[in-house]
Amino acid sequence: MTALQSTGLFRTAFREMMKGVCTSVPGHVLTFDPDQQRAQVRIGVQTVTAGGAVIQPPPIIDAPVLFAGGTQFATIHQIDPGDEGLILFSQRCVDAWKQTGGVAQNPLARFHDTHDAFFIPGFRPLPTRISGFANDGIRMQSRDGSRHVWIKSSGEIVADNGVAHVQITPAGAVNIENGAGHIRLQADGKVVINGACVINTDGTIEAPNITYAGISAKDHKHGGVEPGGGSTGGPTN
Repeated sequence: MTALQSTGLFRTAFREMMKGVCTSVPGHVLTFDPDQQRAQVRIGVQTVTAGGAVIQPPPIIDAPVLFAGGTQFATIHQIDPGDEGLILFSQRCVDAWKQTGGVAQNPLARFHDTHDAFFIPGFRPLPTRISGFANDGIRMQSRDGSRHVWIKSSGEIVADNGVAHVQITPAGAVNIENGAGHIRLQADGKVVINGACVINTDGTIEAPNITYAGISAKDHKHGGVEPGGGSTGGPTN
């Protein structure tokens, strides 16, 4: 056997050995347990044998799911069957670590095995890419984008649930609106309600009319009116 043949043989043998080493692979959720934050996931790429047979790998039963954060704060979100992402496989057995955390015992001599999987949601193929993606700041949204909270790079913050809309402008103005009306807190401190009523920073109110206890401030009348320096009676209507 020549050196070239030996090299080719070793390469083939090494490639076959590496087929049993799990590193990472795309996949999707089959079921999710929100109490344990574990998912049953399925590998998203078929296995093809040397003879050309196609094998569907069995589901991975107990994969911890990534939710970004630390011990005091975390970002959580809904996980549904079909959600896609990346399955990672640990270099060592993680059976004990999943129960205790910290520096756990290593009860089994298991390496790069499908039993030691983690799932990172969010990696997407083209058919499920994010609708209406905007490369601006940070945004949390429903799949179709109709409900979202958006912190833009300009400093503007927007929250919208498809019915009501809240906007904080970079200058500090706050706008709140729905289909029935709106409130504007302007950057200078004035409050404008439905474009008609203005509440100034000194507490004075400007409006076409104000009604108190059923009595109009614009059109009310007083009783007990007499000439001279006396006072009228209270408003009557």
